[in-house]
Amino acid sequence: MPATRTAAPREMSYLRILAQGLVPATTAPDVVEAVRRQLAVQGQQPSAVPHALILRADGATGSAVDAAFASGRLVRSWPMRGTIHITTAADHHWLREALMHRSDAWTRQTEARLGLDGAVLGRAADAALGLIGREGPVARARLIRAWQEAGLLDSDPADGGSWRRRHLLVRLQREGLLVQGPRRGNEHLIMDARDLPGADAGPGGSGGAAHGTAGHRAALAEIARRYATSHGPVSAADLARWTTLPQAEATRALEDAVEITNAADYPTDPNAARVPLVRARAAGGLQGSVRLLGADAGPGRDVLYLRADLPELLEGSRRAVARTLFLPSFDELHVGYKDRLCLTDAAGERLICPASNGMFRPLLVDRGRVVAVRPVGEGLLWADGARRSARLEQSVERAVRRIERRLSR
Repeated sequence: MPATRTAAPREMSYLRILAQGLVPATTAPDVVEAVRRQLAVQGQQPSAVPHALILRADGATGSAVDAAFASGRLVRSWPMRGTIHITTAADHHWLREALMHRSDAWTRQTEARLGLDGAVLGRAADAALGLIGREGPVARARLIRAWQEAGLLDSDPADGGSWRRRHLLVRLQREGLLVQGPRRGNEHLIMDARDLPGADAGPGGSGGAAHGTAGHRAALAEIARRYATSHGPVSAADLARWTTLPQAEATRALEDAVEITNAADYPTDPNAARVPLVRARAAGGLQGSVRLLGADAGPGRDVLYLRADLPELLEGSRRAVARTLFLPSFDELHVGYKDRLCLTDAAGERLICPASNGMFRPLLVDRGRVVAVRPVGEGLLWADGARRSARLEQSVERAVRRIERRLSR
């Protein structure tokens, strides 16, 4: 993001913290409900997943996260964007089907380059499902060994072997045959995904969810609804980045979500984060505000979408949203948006992700802005614009200790 752009209002950061379930007014009763509200939580770093989830669930601990995966209520896979996410078991298949077409071209190109065809993929699926049927959920290394024993992979990782292994793992999860479930140490075991609720249990019903089916538009509207409810204020560009949908399709999905949630028969339930959505605009830099628009407003490049009750909730939660938060690597408050200027500037982005390898550092947020990062084994690294004080340093220390205690239980 260009460093010369005007920062978005700090109020927008506060509203996003509130929508994300990071304060008492919006936290979920448990980690499964926290994930359901978000729809998908980025999860490529297994050690960061419990941290992200307990932040959003009232009193949750590390053991509660383990139990949710062990019971099969939460799963880990590649449902969208070519990135690993955590979803509920109930949402896994319909979300995966709704967005799978966005990576079809990449899949075809990769398989041509690696020399993988339908016959190889079929044999890999049979070997994986047979192994899981005999042994139950298995570690990645055990599955790879089974593929090697079946002659599908060379035991030597050279000559593209490591890429073929990874592609088989991703492809069979994208196709809905495999998924990652119970945690063992810092790994999620691989299990059979066919017993999870099917796509017809999603918003498209018997119409399905896949691109080209009768239920696809309803699936995209539900994606937009949950994204705007749990991340808003957001733009169509934010949703397009989150899902890889074209921006015009993201705009239509958000507009559909506004229409659905404002219908007279919509089953509003604030306790389940089922609330009407509204449009808004932001202006005024860091000292500016987010202004709600009337019901007759339409889409536009600068239009934002958020839950209608968020401004009122903010009035009763101003102290809570301004407190110091200790967030894990890849937290949705940071990576869940295209435009993150309300949270940090270009220098802050470089502090969070200093290399081009996409590895993000855990971060500290105070009064809606990134003030420091905390790389494992390195201690705190303060942001250039952070106004260090005894108050801030004590708040940071308390926030870190609070999360560490909850993770250890």
